[in-house]
Amino acid sequence: MNNPATWSRLAAPAVLALMFATAGAGAVSGPAAYADDDGQRHRVFRINSMEITESSSLFVSTAHPGLVYTTNDSGDTPTIYVLDADNGALVGRTTLSGVDAVDVEALAGGTDGLLVMADIGDNDSVRDSVSVYRLPQPESGRRTASAERVELAYVDGPRDAESALYDARTGRIFVVSKELAGASVYVTPRNVFDRSRALLRRVAGAPALATDATLLPGAKGAVVRTYVGATIYSFPSFEPVGAMPLPRLEQGESIAAPPSGAVVWVGSEGVRSPVIAVRLPKPSPTTPTTPTTPTTSPTTPTTSPTTPIAPPTTPTTSPATPTTSPIAPPTTARAPTGEDASGTPETPRGVAEKVLVGSAVGLVLVVAFVGVLAWSRRGRLRSR
Repeated sequence: MNNPATWSRLAAPAVLALMFATAGAGAVSGPAAYADDDGQRHRVFRINSMEITESSSLFVSTAHPGLVYTTNDSGDTPTIYVLDADNGALVGRTTLSGVDAVDVEALAGGTDGLLVMADIGDNDSVRDSVSVYRLPQPESGRRTASAERVELAYVDGPRDAESALYDARTGRIFVVSKELAGASVYVTPRNVFDRSRALLRRVAGAPALATDATLLPGAKGAVVRTYVGATIYSFPSFEPVGAMPLPRLEQGESIAAPPSGAVVWVGSEGVRSPVIAVRLPKPSPTTPTTPTTPTTSPTTPTTSPTTPIAPPTTPTTSPATPTTSPIAPPTTARAPTGEDASGTPETPRGVAEKVLVGSAVGLVLVVAFVGVLAWSRRGRLRSR
């Protein structure tokens, strides 16, 4: 019982209860579930298959319009289930050949027509390495497929995770750990599938108990969800730019972004579980909707309502390409910003308030967790 992972599992119900109790107390702001004209939240579809009992991932195909992919939680074969986006009917299944899956938790993809299946679950934080697979996005029908594989290890030791992102532009995988305290975003080197093994390095902080993540269309942002809410980040710098509550489901496990870019779809474990559309919050007036990078450096900087990204010692200089290393050291809380030409801007100051409030809620959760541990230990001593 001294295993920290065991204590975390015992404390999780109490912490989740606290999270639900505080979810509506202003910790995050944003819209509720996307509502139809009659005021009801909009259900996209219900998963109509008795084979899918623990849907732990969701991805809207970018190669085959109208198809959605999901996987079962641990205990199932390495199978990707193909659903009809209109009615949730099971229209196909693709099983990976030669794969002995441990705990598949996430699906991710990009504009290159490929799908990533992440076998990254590790409830007891004992796996020395985890595996990620890449294959063409499946069509309908039953088939067996082979996949590329890369073995990943965290630089700071094993940990549980249920969220993964795939950046098709750089060939990188991002993994978000699932922890009560100290949750983080990790990233692989570029073109990670060109190698058989790679390290995951910490590049940013993450919300507690993250259960899934998705890239917004065009990789213009990332959304990381928990059981009760979601945080929106710039990508790939992973600066928080917004937050939103999510509808209460049986066990909120998944999130995906349809092509519209106006909503995200969220799902849950359970038999015939629903997939619900949730409207994304509108950007802050001070937040550029389309980040741009200047093609030339002006000789005389002009006054701008937003402060350009520049080194602290030279505020009048605005380099087009930062000179920092593509992979930040483990102690750095920022993701690499020099990898792409997207010129992702820094977080607007208006978002800082949300982040501070969210941090306060996180502190409350940690205090509750410690209290549960103390109570449990005292009970065990009395029983002796």
